[in-house]
Amino acid sequence: MIDDGPAGNVAGGLTAEATTAGVPARATPDVLRDAVRSHRLVNLTGPLGSGKSWLVSRLPSARVLDLSRGDAPDSVRAALGEHTDRPLVLDSADGPEALAVLEHVRLARDAYPGPLLLVSRRSLLAQPGWTLSGATVIEAAPWPDDRIARLAADAQLTDPAARDLAVRLAGGNPLIAGAACRALHAGAAPDAPGAVADQVAQEITERLSREQPAHRWQHALEKLATMWGGDRELLGAGQELFDTLGRLSLVTRTELGLSVLEPFRGVIEQAHRWRRPTAHSGSRSRALTHRRRQLAAETTVARRSRLAEGTMALSDDTVIRETLFPASATDGAIQTAVPGDADDIGGLMHQWARQGGMDTRRTERLVEQWLHDDPAGFRLARNGDGRAVGVMGLVRVADRTVGSMEPLLQQHTDRLMGGRRTQSLVLGAAYCPERGLHARLLRDLLHHVMANSLLLTVSTPNPHYQQLLTGLRFQQHGTTTDDVYRCGRKPEIYSQDFGLDAITDWVGRLALGPGPGGPLHPTGPDVGQALAHITDADWLAHSPLLRPPRTATAEDLREALRDGVRVLADSVVPEDAEAGWILLHYYLGRPQTHQQLARRLHMSRATYFRRLRHGLDLLGRRLTAD
Repeated sequence: MIDDGPAGNVAGGLTAEATTAGVPARATPDVLRDAVRSHRLVNLTGPLGSGKSWLVSRLPSARVLDLSRGDAPDSVRAALGEHTDRPLVLDSADGPEALAVLEHVRLARDAYPGPLLLVSRRSLLAQPGWTLSGATVIEAAPWPDDRIARLAADAQLTDPAARDLAVRLAGGNPLIAGAACRALHAGAAPDAPGAVADQVAQEITERLSREQPAHRWQHALEKLATMWGGDRELLGAGQELFDTLGRLSLVTRTELGLSVLEPFRGVIEQAHRWRRPTAHSGSRSRALTHRRRQLAAETTVARRSRLAEGTMALSDDTVIRETLFPASATDGAIQTAVPGDADDIGGLMHQWARQGGMDTRRTERLVEQWLHDDPAGFRLARNGDGRAVGVMGLVRVADRTVGSMEPLLQQHTDRLMGGRRTQSLVLGAAYCPERGLHARLLRDLLHHVMANSLLLTVSTPNPHYQQLLTGLRFQQHGTTTDDVYRCGRKPEIYSQDFGLDAITDWVGRLALGPGPGGPLHPTGPDVGQALAHITDADWLAHSPLLRPPRTATAEDLREALRDGVRVLADSVVPEDAEAGWILLHYYLGRPQTHQQLARRLHMSRATYFRRLRHGLDLLGRRLTAD
């Protein structure tokens, strides 16, 4: 139960402990000035377009040399020979030519009387000869969404949909935001994100060509972004091409092979899907087959969980992709709570309750019970500065925790927990307004339950997360008897066994997705997902709502959904009509959030979500009857 909101970022101070532990301090103008005053050699890092040059421009009296210029070697030698205490900044320290110039700097740096600031996309400590240089490393952090939104407004994007698209694509990167603004001003439509992403991807490729000639890796990078991660076999790449990809600053190495960093991966994949849809589909299909073969042959539990994650990342389900794999850079860590975190947990759970329209006093009593029964059951998401910004409330199933479980599961408690008490977790709440950490919080939970072969049970009143769990093919058990959180929505109960054999079966269901042989009675989440994909014929062609003869094709289903929404909106029953209006405006109208629409319709959150669920269920029954 996590509600998305604007991301935030608070800069931290520079500490020797942070840099020597391999965790760079987060860069702000003040932090950068302090670093240059305190250290002879400083390395400012961050992905391309992350605002490093903007930070450098805030350094007073600094001399800046761009290593991408052809005269860089001579300019650097001359600058190193000057007798001055002015900071010397060497920007664009990326690619073979720039690194060759830096070799002279490394050998002659002690002769320069002033501080040296080297600006690079990757830490210079990863380069031969620099690992023991003693450089103090600070990193440009992702921009928060509200700052990206101001950039889009300053770029004179007046259409709210256009600004929202720029923010969503940017994922905290100002270069991507600016490129998206340029694409929108050039005529690309806000409702064609692939077209906007294509122009952004071209700018990314041009900037990356400083590191390696683009013709050598461009198509391979598109495939890699589409596959979420890939080894040589999956990419079909020779050793030289694979190594070239691995040297790009946007590519990192993971357990599954190479992977493109977010938000660049999301942008490049959208562009690939728009420009070469058949090739994009083929890459995804190959990756899915490859992952499933690996999973079937893998015996290591930890690696099986990574392979399962790679399969989830290939899902075409919009809710899964946007919730678990958003195009947003992650900046922080997930940690088990300790007794001193009680105040942070209480504050975050209060925010979660208020944002979800829940009774805060009721929620506080539940949290107190969870803390009493299982103090280590909470997980905290901390941003790059160590501040707690997200929380997950888990209950380890044991005799002492029955008091915490029963309000969440109620009449389902004995049936779900029977025989698995020592191997079960119940997820009661999760909240994090920062998209990247939000996704990491949920994926961290899935890794934990898969690595420990646990049964995971989820209790949630949130329609968005009910759609997520349905998309993930968790088993649905119905609602609780009571409205636990006094929000007008009873929690729904879902579970999934992540035992050794169960993971393979689950991934098989996930990979196949819903089809015409799906459930006989469509659920509200099925209808909601179909409405969310109503313009995507390929997605509708695999919907469980297809029912010959009336809805035998994707076009039949599209028309049946549209007609059903209009009939509902014209109903003489006020509750049905309100539900129809919500479906009409949210799914078939201009893009807007549930919160925006609730305000527009003058409804409380509780009433709004009640009507939304009612409308989806009614439409599902109508399709079944037809």
